[in-house]
Amino acid sequence: MTMSNTTTSQTASVSSAAASHRVTLSAILSQSRFRLIPMIAVLIIIWLVLQLLTGGLFLSPRNLTNLSGQVAITAVLAAGAVMLMVPGYIDLSLGATVAASAVVAAFASTVYGLDFWPTVFVTLTFGLLLGLWHGFWVAWMHVPSFIVTLASLLAIRGLSLVITNAETISPSMDILVISDASLPPVASALVLFAMWLGFSLLQLREWRAQVSAGIPASFGILVLLPVIAVGIVVLGAIITTSTYRGLPLPVAIVLAVVAITGGILRYTPFGRRLYAIGGNRQAAMLAGIDIRKHITIVFAGMGLLYGLAGLMLVARLSSAPPTAGQGLELNVIAAAVIGGTSLMGGRGTVAGAAIGALLMESLANGMSLMNLPSSYQSIAVGLVLLFAVYIDVRGRGSRGDD
Repeated sequence: MTMSNTTTSQTASVSSAAASHRVTLSAILSQSRFRLIPMIAVLIIIWLVLQLLTGGLFLSPRNLTNLSGQVAITAVLAAGAVMLMVPGYIDLSLGATVAASAVVAAFASTVYGLDFWPTVFVTLTFGLLLGLWHGFWVAWMHVPSFIVTLASLLAIRGLSLVITNAETISPSMDILVISDASLPPVASALVLFAMWLGFSLLQLREWRAQVSAGIPASFGILVLLPVIAVGIVVLGAIITTSTYRGLPLPVAIVLAVVAITGGILRYTPFGRRLYAIGGNRQAAMLAGIDIRKHITIVFAGMGLLYGLAGLMLVARLSSAPPTAGQGLELNVIAAAVIGGTSLMGGRGTVAGAAIGALLMESLANGMSLMNLPSSYQSIAVGLVLLFAVYIDVRGRGSRGDD
């Protein structure tokens, strides 16, 4: 009897340990940053398929450079959209505010004759004021962000048409450097390697912190796997940029924005409070988090990205049409959601949003190379967005979050 009990006890212990291991592994893989791994795999598959369907044109250095310009504006705004959506807010004004910022940049450089850096300053300040305007109404006057930004979508679009008399304004030539310039190949390689090294060190730091806190953490899953995956992507980027013109300036801007906003969300107390607000607003208030201040700051940051995206838009188009950016807000929100950001708040990563923007623009670019009508592009993006939201809802339901 004693031997039987001992055997049963040992079996139970082994089963318990195995279950504990499975739970730990499941918990690790369910974290937001590891949801990016399947998305990266899907992106690679899509790229390979498009490479075959376009006869090798899609992954050519020239087309990848063109693709990077298409992705840049969406990815920059998607980074800001994640900062808003994590605490449970949304911005529907992106197309109008970016177009208005582009108009301001064109006016400042052409009509008022400002040089490059004064034009950049004026445009960013204009975007910042728009963001503070939204933050005032949402955080302090308690008007839903959906209504505030929808009002701006209508009012600012109309204001742009009034200011320009519905005519397209052309910027000075020095603004075009934002779209046309590239970093030299050596500098490009150094920038990309530095970002990979920084990412690797942060992953190692997080693993050490979890081990020190007594939290079960797998070195292979938490450090080795993501570091190798990102390293392969960086190596491919280095090879591509070295064989063409170097790293395009819009891509360098996107990398900087993603690094800054992603770092704020993941590694600072401010970012953790944003997740807390989106996860449980009442609990965040009881914990002493100043929600109004945090939301005002987030909308102000989004405003700076209005201005930055406006500069990139006017440089890319070599003009500032007051009707530019129509539907941009939907593409940005779709990129964030496809990248794993929850429409209900409390979850999302900037890196995921950037990959979502790349996935969407890759589909559009590949279909353009195949001479397919834009209607097919809309169908593809719509289906991808629907599937991404379904996965988000199912994921929350399986954890009892609904």
